[in-house]
Amino acid sequence: MLYLVSITCIIGYFFVEHSNIIPQLVEYANNNRYKGFATFFLTGLFKYGLLFVGISTILILSFLLIKEKIKKVE
Repeated sequence: MLYLVSITCIIGYFFVEHSNIIPQLVEYANNNRYKGFATFFLTGLFKYGLLFVGISTILILSFLLIKEKIKKVE
């Protein structure tokens, strides 16, 4: 189940990376009261947060699975 969440996070990262959502948000923020840097920064945190959560969850689950298999062999 957590592997599915990890894959979903990684797919979400690639979706945000290759879409034009971020430039549109920054352009919208520049035209309004807020400046584009804050929007760009927050979307970057969200984007790389998805990637970090996806990869780290896969690594942690795989490590725990391998550790459990090694413990059963001994």
